[in-house]
Amino acid sequence: MGEPQDYNRKEFVYRVGTFFLLVGLGLLVFFMLSESAEQPQFNYFCGSMVLLIVGFMFRAQYKKSMASSGRFSILKRIFRRGGRDEDE
Repeated sequence: MGEPQDYNRKEFVYRVGTFFLLVGLGLLVFFMLSESAEQPQFNYFCGSMVLLIVGFMFRAQYKKSMASSGRFSILKRIFRRGGRDEDE
């Protein structure tokens, strides 16, 4: 009855933050549409700002570690060796 095997709370919070960002953007679009119809609904704007801020805060808590893709590895090795020779 505990947590699933590969459960990561921070990753879940990251995904919830993504959801809040998308809903916040949707509410912002609705506000812009209501503004263009000259009947602004400021509750859409306020709700979108709250959700965008909370979404960014949730996403900022979890930093995904990216494995090196190996691109430009030869150039990186050359520059590392070149830097050592100049220092000595």
